[in-house]
Amino acid sequence: MTFEAGQRIRLRGEPEFVTVSGAVLLPDGTGGTRLFVTDPDGGLRQIDLAPAEAAQVEVLVPDAGAAPVAALAGMWAAWMRHTCGSPYPSALASSPLRPYAHQSEAVYGNMLRQPMLRFLLADEPGTGKTIMGGLWLREAQRLGHVRRALVVCPAHLVSKWQLDFERFLGGGLRRITAATAREGALSGPNELWVVSMELAAVNPAVYEAIHPDAAGWDAVIIDEAHRLTPTAQTLWRVGQMLCRGAPRAVLMTATPHRGNEWLFRSLMHLVDPEVFPVVDDVNDEQPTSKLTPGAMHFLRRMKEELVGFDGERLFLARRADNVRVPLNAAERAYYDEALSLVSRYFPPAAQSLARMVYGKRAASSLYSLAETLRRRMDRIGIQSPADAAREADPNGEDDEAASEARVVNEDSIDTRAERREIAQVLQRLDTDLAQLDGVRASKWPRMVEECLVPNGITAGSGELAVVFTEYADTADWLRDRFVSAGFTARTYSGRDSHAIRDETRAQFASGKFEVLISTDAGNEGIDLQSAHVLVN
Repeated sequence: MTFEAGQRIRLRGEPEFVTVSGAVLLPDGTGGTRLFVTDPDGGLRQIDLAPAEAAQVEVLVPDAGAAPVAALAGMWAAWMRHTCGSPYPSALASSPLRPYAHQSEAVYGNMLRQPMLRFLLADEPGTGKTIMGGLWLREAQRLGHVRRALVVCPAHLVSKWQLDFERFLGGGLRRITAATAREGALSGPNELWVVSMELAAVNPAVYEAIHPDAAGWDAVIIDEAHRLTPTAQTLWRVGQMLCRGAPRAVLMTATPHRGNEWLFRSLMHLVDPEVFPVVDDVNDEQPTSKLTPGAMHFLRRMKEELVGFDGERLFLARRADNVRVPLNAAERAYYDEALSLVSRYFPPAAQSLARMVYGKRAASSLYSLAETLRRRMDRIGIQSPADAAREADPNGEDDEAASEARVVNEDSIDTRAERREIAQVLQRLDTDLAQLDGVRASKWPRMVEECLVPNGITAGSGELAVVFTEYADTADWLRDRFVSAGFTARTYSGRDSHAIRDETRAQFASGKFEVLISTDAGNEGIDLQSAHVLVN
């Protein structure tokens, strides 16, 4: 091995290249070489090398004469080895998102392996299905499988999808509105769109604009897909149109079965109509057989089985307790009086539904019963029960709202007498509610003393809790009780605009208040992990 001034070499065992400043033979006659080299930091040093050591020196040459195509292929292969060996693939290179092991497994182990994906992702709530769906979409775009795609979700989750895309996946998810459809904006350069399933179901212009034949979707993602049932005809029609027309479909829900085999089979039919044919209603109690989709179409995992890359469990163990709370004497008296009103004033055909509505409201809270009676007194016979139900629940998704609307608008056997009696009940009920201040309400002290305090949830503690109730009226009443007890609390219900709900979620996640009281508006797709206590 001969050396010349200016050569770049790397000595065995050293990480960096150095520059040869000069070279002479060693005077001992062994044939060795004395090198004078300049380090990258400018330092000069002397190195004596035996012939065998000199032969092992790596010399950097400007051009080794390799074929450019081969050189580029080698560099590409090296880059791919690095990327595939990393838990954070290339779509995440510039993103703050670091998926958990179960999220990476779903996207890279299950979903991306199928270029023509038809899939139901049914992991438990809180496992990050939005992240998994969005990550699959970005990677499918990177691989060239998908160019244009549509996300369909309930209206209250549209802004969450947009925010998650902005924070973690490079943004670009644009909302479809009625104006978007009218103006033909979907034909523009934007490739990723999100639409509320309610708007798609009720607005003909939006329905036509998002039709795969018109929009050319390569993929659709449907969040909270359990809403697409044959019993909710307008939503079912949207699901069929999109899933039949788009070559790739990912449906996501934490409740794929809901105890009804027919609903599960119907959902899987949307996933892949060729593999899962449509079926007639299956008897809930004695289904002909249990459908068990394979890993090609279906993935469901429970929180208890999820671990991180280090093998540690991601979620603490859960404990669920039932607290039996019978009605007290005051509550029972109003409960019986409400059912008596039904027996005396409702037509026989409407009494069964009215008893259910009045009874459940009274059992939820006396304040909720009072508000229902107030609405009944104001609306007796004003609108047909069927029209009122459709107005209260245009998409067939809130049975409770529709049921109450039917009841409060039902004709009366004696309107004047019923209004007079309701007014007398409300006069007493409102007086009692003002004086009770929650003390005599049977559920309130039991919830505080047995559910919250033992788990560290006290006024001013800074610990967070979520309370679910069926009715927005009870939620309002509970909020006032919590505030009176020194807690900071806010409600979350369908009565709030989507902007207000977005703000409420963000403030709760950042600990701005202690108790979130939610109706069913909060049971889908929102992040409540900042709280460790939940009361239904």
